[in-house]
Amino acid sequence: MNSIICAKEVAETTNNRFEREVYEFLREWILNHEDRILLQFDQPVDEYLVNDALRDFFLNTQHPIQKLLTNPFIASHLGRCVESVYFDPISGDPLLAATEQRIYNLARRMDSQQMHVPFRSVHPNKQTEAGDTANISTYPPNSEEIRYNSGNHFTSRPANTNVFDENSKRCVAKSDGNLHVLFKRGFLEERLHDIKSLTAELHDSGETDLQFFVIYSRHSFEEGHFGTSLVVMDPATPDYPKRVMVCDTLLKDLPHHPRWWNHFIAEYSNVFGDAISEIVEDLSHPLQKVNIKGDDPFRHDWDCPYYAASMANALADLVKNNSILLLTGSVVDIHDAMKDLMEDYYHPNREIKTRAVIQQVNRLKRWKSGREVIMDLVSEMSNKARW
Repeated sequence: MNSIICAKEVAETTNNRFEREVYEFLREWILNHEDRILLQFDQPVDEYLVNDALRDFFLNTQHPIQKLLTNPFIASHLGRCVESVYFDPISGDPLLAATEQRIYNLARRMDSQQMHVPFRSVHPNKQTEAGDTANISTYPPNSEEIRYNSGNHFTSRPANTNVFDENSKRCVAKSDGNLHVLFKRGFLEERLHDIKSLTAELHDSGETDLQFFVIYSRHSFEEGHFGTSLVVMDPATPDYPKRVMVCDTLLKDLPHHPRWWNHFIAEYSNVFGDAISEIVEDLSHPLQKVNIKGDDPFRHDWDCPYYAASMANALADLVKNNSILLLTGSVVDIHDAMKDLMEDYYHPNREIKTRAVIQQVNRLKRWKSGREVIMDLVSEMSNKARW
């Protein structure tokens, strides 16, 4: 990804127009729904618009996000391309209009995960009543754990299920023939049981070709870190893999095992027996920075969903284009072949990109994930309008 810079002045101008558009939208809503206004009390309309109208709108409107998106300018602004966003050069936080931030925060309070635009909101306990992001100075005494928290910044907020669904949709689309991409909610052990069952079914149906399974999953209920695996199965022996390679995301160099190695081994052993540890090979990529207490929270790296998706995509592409390498090649050769396909994180000479560049890549991916949620909602509304 190339460097993308939006001038701060341009972003501020666009944000100001967005503020005016939202206020006009709310002003019209007030005129047409006087019976639903709960929070105005004795405030003049202009003051009410600034303080509480948006929260009133969310509280008293069915599908408030969808209603907002019926306004073309509001929809365009919330779903704008990353090139139109100014990011703080230090924290990486996008410059958002106050009402835009309030929209994301209020949407976060809703029961529907679909309305939760990833990375653009703070947890409800870090919001003011109106939906603004509370200043850390207003946190209660003895709240260091809340103050020191990655969730306060766009670049280090954990991903939600919308991001999982986005990555899943793209990667699963590569499944074809003897390539099976297992990109589901749940944990590694569940996916390994799926592999055994599916391989047995293929054997019973007369299949003889080797089967390649790319798995993207969390390790376990106790350990929620994402990882990727490639499991090669022979239908003639559905109870034991022909080859197993696993990929973690934390910084390390081959041949040293990553921090989550024991979790991989434990899950595989639970399904295939302890002997499986003898054939599990390490294809991990040193992409994710280890979070160190004392770092600024915005420097924390919670981007394992993107790293793991990149590795899963690379493995799926290798199955399609060079399965012989996956069957007979060395771990080093396969590792290098993955680097060639993971262009977001590696240079053409296979050197890993700098931490600053990787952070920028992930920042852009984060914004695009939110944009995809917005555009899906707009598309869904458009489809319903045609029915």
